[in-house]
Amino acid sequence: MRTIDNIMGDRSSAGVSGPVTRGSIIARLERLPRNAMQVRARILIGLATFFDGFDVIAIAATLPVLIAKWHLTPWEIGFLIGSGSVGQLLGAFLFPWYAERKGRVRAIALSSGIIGITSIACGFAPTFAAFVALRVIQGVGLGGELPVAATYINEISRAHGRGRFVLLYEIVFPVGLLASNALGAWIVPRFGWQAMYWIGGMPLILFFVLRKLVPESPRWLAERERMADADAAVHAFERTAKEPLPPVTHSAEFEAMANRHPKRRMRDLFGPAYLKRTLAVAMLWITCGFIQYGLSTWLPTIYRTVYHAPLQLALNLAVAASVLGVLGSLTCALLVDKVGRKPIINLSFLACTLSLLLAGVFHESSVYVVATFCAFSLGFLACGFITAYVYTPELYPTSIRATGCGIGGAWLKVAAIFAPAIVSKTMIGGNLQVAFYVLAAVPFLAAVVVHFLGIETKGKVLEQLEA
Repeated sequence: MRTIDNIMGDRSSAGVSGPVTRGSIIARLERLPRNAMQVRARILIGLATFFDGFDVIAIAATLPVLIAKWHLTPWEIGFLIGSGSVGQLLGAFLFPWYAERKGRVRAIALSSGIIGITSIACGFAPTFAAFVALRVIQGVGLGGELPVAATYINEISRAHGRGRFVLLYEIVFPVGLLASNALGAWIVPRFGWQAMYWIGGMPLILFFVLRKLVPESPRWLAERERMADADAAVHAFERTAKEPLPPVTHSAEFEAMANRHPKRRMRDLFGPAYLKRTLAVAMLWITCGFIQYGLSTWLPTIYRTVYHAPLQLALNLAVAASVLGVLGSLTCALLVDKVGRKPIINLSFLACTLSLLLAGVFHESSVYVVATFCAFSLGFLACGFITAYVYTPELYPTSIRATGCGIGGAWLKVAAIFAPAIVSKTMIGGNLQVAFYVLAAVPFLAAVVVHFLGIETKGKVLEQLEA
């Protein structure tokens, strides 16, 4: 691959003239056709997001073995699962803050490095205490990568087809979850739990190469008044376009969009302009964290301890749930620009609610019946979960976009901290019906909140959506 320095060329070859302003940067991004640099960015940053999903759920495949290895009590199990979320909560604030000041790509590279090195170290952890400590540190990287990556991918895409563009990238996260469950079902019984964490160390490579191969967000550079750098970053995309670039039009209109509101600060997320959006985002991400970590992380252990399924069967049933998650995400990516963000979120959450209610009603049936309803609930959840990654960045201006995404991710981590403890007290205690009903109430409430407080963002330029 050529580096950014190799692909910067003369602006005139892209049909660009005149001064570089925020409006002209937006106009050039909005005219971009499909290009090789966008593909490169999606692949490389997609690798970071893939291993985010891989590493975040690796504990599900290794947990049954770790319980036996260290003779863990129910409280210690819940603490182990929640420990990673503590680090992720910190990362959800730290890395978006870093990204607003130092750049999106720099933040993604650093978070990938932390994820990789700590995953490798987890495979060598000699004690339960050391493993938990490493999980906390790894969580800082895991919590910071996703919101910043979602912000970056949104900022390099144009309004037309943005939902599909972003979500086809974001599918790599549930694919990472699937790969982790599938590989875990095959690797852990044959090569031991350590191998999962050594494989999860691959993001360390991105720490060294990402900034050399992917340009910084032009929108962020223009927001920071680094116009020469913004110009060069846009040109990196323009140079690799597969078809002739259309003329730059409507620059004045985009200039007005870019300058009609003052630069926002973090406190504005909770001010009158954005409070309703922030409440909708909070409930959206709480639901994703509560169900994802309160259910999917526990599934192999539930099938093993409550239904007495063999280890291999328990792992295979968890893989089936991940498959539905990927299929649901792919369906969502193909529909999100036609149907809209809010309808997909609301319908998927209501379907998730129904699936969990049915799991509660039939909780005394066989493991296959319960696993089927759990798999459908996670498949429907995946539709709303993945849509959150395109919807949340659309709700905030460039100056606080990564911060808004980070706070959304922080709510997910808060839910992830408490959800495993609730499951520990109910499901593992044998009271499955109550647990499923509690889980079902969360996506139902989220659908109501998003319906009344959220806005529709389909087909609009990011700067049009600023309040």
